[in-house]
Amino acid sequence: MNGGSFVRLVCAGALALVVSGCASVLGGNTPTTLYGLTAPDDYAMAFETPSWQMTVEEPLAERALDTDRIAIYTGPHALQYFPGARWTDRAPRIVQDLIVESFEHAGLHLSAGRQTAGVRPTVALISDLRAFEAVVAGAGGENVQPVTRVQLSARVVSLEGRTILAGRTFEAQQVAASDDVADVVTALNAATQQVIRELVIWSATTSSKGLPAS
Repeated sequence: MNGGSFVRLVCAGALALVVSGCASVLGGNTPTTLYGLTAPDDYAMAFETPSWQMTVEEPLAERALDTDRIAIYTGPHALQYFPGARWTDRAPRIVQDLIVESFEHAGLHLSAGRQTAGVRPTVALISDLRAFEAVVAGAGGENVQPVTRVQLSARVVSLEGRTILAGRTFEAQQVAASDDVADVVTALNAATQQVIRELVIWSATTSSKGLPAS
C-alpha cells in the first residue's frame, strides 16, 4: 500500500483513527490517537496531456516539524506538541503524499509522482515546509481559538539544464473551532488543501510553459 492510500485509509475527512480519547493544548493523559489529512480533489480546470514528467520530492523541514507530532505555538517562541496525538507519518512525508495524490485528482497521475526506477523525469518539484502548525494568540485565556498555518516554499527545476524555472511560496491560514486537537486537525486539513491545490496548478502550468513540447 502506498503512502497516499494509507493517508486516505486512516483519515477520510481528517478524522481520528481507531483509538478513542481527546487531546487539547491544555494537556491531560490520553491514549495516542493518529490523525491524517486528505488531498484536494476539486479541480475545475482540465489539464492537457503534458510533455513533462515530474518527480515530487519530499519537502525539507526543520527538525521541529520533521516529526509525526502535531505542533502548536503557545507563545511567540514556545513550541509544544499535543499530548496523546500524532500524525500517521512525519509531516513532510504526509505533505509529499498529498501532493502526489492531488496530481492524480487533477488528472496528471501519469506525469507526476515520486522518483521511480525506469522513469526519467524532466522536472522536479522541490519544496521547503516552513510552517505546519497551530498558533495560539494570547495563550492563557479561556476559549482560545488557535489559528492553523501552512507555508510551503516551492521551486520547479528543469533536470535537463539544472535550472530553476520558477519559485513561489504558498501559505494558508484557518481558524480552528477550539483548541481540541480534532478541531485543529480539521483546520490544518483545510489550510493544507488550499496550499496544495494552488501548488499543483502552479507547478503544472509552470512546467508546461517552461519546457518545449515534445
